[in-house]
Amino acid sequence: MAAVVSPRAAASIAGPHRGSFGFRSLFPISTIGLVLFILVPPLLLLSLSVSERFDLRGGVLPVGFNTDAYVQWSDDIIKAAGASMAVALPTVLLALLLGTPVAYALARLQFNGKAMVIEFVNLPMIFPPIVLGFGLFQLFRSGALPAMPPLLTLIAAHTVVSTPFMIRPLMLAIQRVDPALEEASLSLGASRLTGFVRVVLPMLVPALLTGIALTFARSISDFEITFLLAGGDFSTLPVTIYQAFETGSSRLGAAVAMAGNVFAISVIVVLELVVKKAKWW
Repeated sequence: MAAVVSPRAAASIAGPHRGSFGFRSLFPISTIGLVLFILVPPLLLLSLSVSERFDLRGGVLPVGFNTDAYVQWSDDIIKAAGASMAVALPTVLLALLLGTPVAYALARLQFNGKAMVIEFVNLPMIFPPIVLGFGLFQLFRSGALPAMPPLLTLIAAHTVVSTPFMIRPLMLAIQRVDPALEEASLSLGASRLTGFVRVVLPMLVPALLTGIALTFARSISDFEITFLLAGGDFSTLPVTIYQAFETGSSRLGAAVAMAGNVFAISVIVVLELVVKKAKWW
């Protein structure tokens, strides 16, 4: 016999679904708002870099469209991009080599003070960049360490502040891998390292991609630490943008900013494709 539902009960069931439209609409509205908030500043910079006049009161569309800024300052843009890559790529490699064993240890080992160690590892993600910059400035420039060329100094400093961005996603991913899989490989005669490379590492590819992208983005976008440690002697993309706006060359700053955005996105896409296609495991 079919159950009979009273009109009041039916209304109480259907009511929340009808009333939930406003709540459901919040998600696409907030998503569109966030996307616009992210896209508008780069679009304004793009308009500035290809416009002879940039005035928001007259609209955001270019007035007198031309690409002279990119042609005129192409050498400065290429030089800044090369300097950024010279720092960012070694930083990513060092963060990968240092961060992977640390992430594995924090995910698998149990020891006293582990929670505190994790918090210490995460500190560079929490501290304001200017605070880290002043601290590293005192460390590298006070004579506490041997003097190094600006490039090596920046690579070391960027590695310190960027490695946590590699450790965090790897640690969370390793925690989701069943330890029994590693134990099974050990029981079949594989060494601990072989078991990690052949069993665990393939499962960490998404986390590796995330760590590589975050580490690269952190390094290539850094201004405070780079400027404090190298000044104008080593002009990466952020430093070049700052110097351009400081000297009143807004179009150069906008052009370098746009070129840097395109450059960084392209490098991250290429790195993701390389890691996905590689069969090193």
